[in-house]
Amino acid sequence: MPENDPLEFTDRERYIISYFRDRELSGSRRHLGYSGIFLLSSLACVIYAVARDDQAFGFVGYGLLLTRLCYLMIEGRRWNADFQNIFRKYDAKVKELSEARKKQ
Repeated sequence: MPENDPLEFTDRERYIISYFRDRELSGSRRHLGYSGIFLLSSLACVIYAVARDDQAFGFVGYGLLLTRLCYLMIEGRRWNADFQNIFRKYDAKVKELSEARKKQ
């Protein structure tokens, strides 16, 4: 058996698995609240920009939304790759255990 089993989860993958096992930590309320802060802040900036005829706050509001979108896209790609690895390893481990059980 090799020293580093390719089916073993990395630290990041273990973190993701434990994160989603804890409902309080991964619940949608938490994510909605955090995204809501960005949305309300950007709306407040745009409303202020229209009310005071100050374009700078309009750009700040747009920048907040753009920053959040870029962050979600970058992290989404990373998490997607991690999930693919987790499912690939899980499927390989299930197959390995099924074959070992059939041999018994």
